Amino acid sequence: MRIHKKIFLVLLFILFTIGIGGYVSAANENITYKAEYNDSRSYKLTITGLEAPEEGYNYYAMICQETNVTGSDFFTLGTKAFSIKYNTDTNTWEGDTSTAHDGITKMYGAFEKAGQYYAYIARASESGVSSGAGYEIIDGPTEIETPDLPPLGERISINTSAGSGTNYSIKVNAINTMLYGRVQRTINFYVGEVTDTDLLKKLSKEGEDAYDELMAYAKQQVPNLKQDSFQDTTTGVLDYNIVADYPIEEGKYYFIYSILDNENGTYNDVEDIEIYNGQVYSTGEAGLTTFKYTEPEITTPDGNNTNTQNNQVNRNNDNTTAGKILPKAGSSLMIIVGIVIFIIITVGLYIKNKQYKGIK
Repeated sequence: MRIHKKIFLVLLFILFTIGIGGYVSAANENITYKAEYNDSRSYKLTITGLEAPEEGYNYYAMICQETNVTGSDFFTLGTKAFSIKYNTDTNTWEGDTSTAHDGITKMYGAFEKAGQYYAYIARASESGVSSGAGYEIIDGPTEIETPDLPPLGERISINTSAGSGTNYSIKVNAINTMLYGRVQRTINFYVGEVTDTDLLKKLSKEGEDAYDELMAYAKQQVPNLKQDSFQDTTTGVLDYNIVADYPIEEGKYYFIYSILDNENGTYNDVEDIEIYNGQVYSTGEAGLTTFKYTEPEITTPDGNNTNTQNNQVNRNNDNTTAGKILPKAGSSLMIIVGIVIFIIITVGLYIKNKQYKGIK
């Protein structure tokens, strides 16, 4: 019996320990995180289930792939930490990754590396922020879902400076590399022409599905296009024209379908599509400019614009057009019918007249 009693006590202790652990875990599970694309420079973090702030403290969040972050790391690794504020209207905490102290090492800002990300929350006394003292982690590491990529057209932007076919500025994912120094990445791309007028019209109106259709349109052409590539720079500015070897023409429209090299799975897969106007500069260089669709003008051989002429054909110089008024087909038919009816009536009257004379 004593052995059974000891076993019972051990089991009771285990259940009690599990109960306490479960209670602590449940408290942490009440805190949830949602990261979502905010703008070309940042992601927004929304936190629910975290109590309202205590007076005298500043609150910070950190998103990274490390699982051993300590309170002091919020000061020594402050480049990854950003402030969060309590929203009394929604009872949630909100933070913007662009408020990090320094964007240079803010690699998590684009969620570009493959693998699991974790969120941490720390609070620090207002007097201890500058010295690094008093940072206390109140939640984390907590797994957080990698947010959806920015919309198509905003993941990898390739822009040219006006008046020059060089100095391409590159924006990769949600990090503007002109402002933030980064590790260099290889970007593979295809250049193709867009000739579908319906698609061009939809793109000019920024239709909801226009860029999805453009992506599908580009992928259909990929087997017939050559793949090219360039490497991003730490400044985000290229000193050469990436489309110099392509037959770019003024007045035509082109897409660049770009793909970030994932470097053997180190980074998440990212692809993007963008539409441009072809332009040839005074120097003879070919370049691409901001997309703007112009309805084509259709002219007749005499130079008249059919758009302004309501598409009416000008027959003034048409040798197949008669030079005088012709009888109308409808009028001729009526005359013939009238003559036939007149003959029938005349014959009928003649027969009737003979019959009348015979009776007499």
